[in-house]
Amino acid sequence: MKTFIAASSWNRDVNKVDVAKAAGLILPTRGWAPDFGKHPASRAPYNREPYVRARLDDGTTVDAKAICWTDQHVHLKWQDADHEMQTRWVPASWVERISRDESSWRDPYDIAD
Repeated sequence: MKTFIAASSWNRDVNKVDVAKAAGLILPTRGWAPDFGKHPASRAPYNREPYVRARLDDGTTVDAKAICWTDQHVHLKWQDADHEMQTRWVPASWVERISRDESSWRDPYDIAD
């Protein structure tokens, strides 16, 4: 004889999604992107993106790579303290370019000349 588990019970018991963390993924400020019709985006060649130091909206500073940019905003990519990759659009005025040697984080997939 087969035993069936009610769908509502099964979903609750095996849900591996961290609800608090997932909620942060849909906050309006995190999902925001520039109007690319008014501000066309530029990119560096793959794995040759420039390193930058940037201030985030919460006041913290990160060393990151500028993976895309417009005339007013920069899309950052960096690894956080938990070794998870993060991305965020920030105003260009919050960003300054640094060398790879100055960065506290280095992308292991950089293409070296």
